[in-house]
Amino acid sequence: MRTAAVLIACATSALAYSVTVPNASEGWTNSGSQTVSWTMVDTDRANFTIVLTNQANQTLASLVDGSLGTQQVNPPAGGWIVGGTYRVNLVQDAQDLNSILAQSSEFNITESSSSSSSATASSTSTTRITTAASTTRTGTTLTATTGTVSGVTASGASGSASSTATTTSNAALPVSIGSSGLVGLLALLGAMLF
Repeated sequence: MRTAAVLIACATSALAYSVTVPNASEGWTNSGSQTVSWTMVDTDRANFTIVLTNQANQTLASLVDGSLGTQQVNPPAGGWIVGGTYRVNLVQDAQDLNSILAQSSEFNITESSSSSSSATASSTSTTRITTAASTTRTGTTLTATTGTVSGVTASGASGSASSTATTTSNAALPVSIGSSGLVGLLALLGAMLF
């Protein structure tokens, strides 16, 4: 009778929550969110807390719905520290981290390829705006040409583009005279008077 009870207890514990990812061959990287996957049976608790263990316990997610089978977890406050001998524990709740429902095998957190490589890029652009005006008996034609003279992208490619817009108007052309232009205009006017 005792043997049957022990066998039933062992059989049900073998079918309880089981962490499938991460594991010894499929660890995590130190970049972004990571995946925790598990299997469960109908008699398992409805929810649990995911804890990362190494030297200290760090709660990654609480009240996780066990029927989901997978959960993305965000890095703890200090980020994912590269190293080994990590484990993920599925525990009963955040107040009792020692009531372990399932535990992953040991795994490593490795340097991600995106965080170990650095990309440098420079971007320069020069914009040229040319405005020309011509006056005829019927009005003023204003032509503006804008474009990027040169540009360098992260891949090293360069290019140029321009566009031209022509507008015809009977309105007076706006005049902008700076201080040197005003002095020149007064000098011209003075020369014409004398």
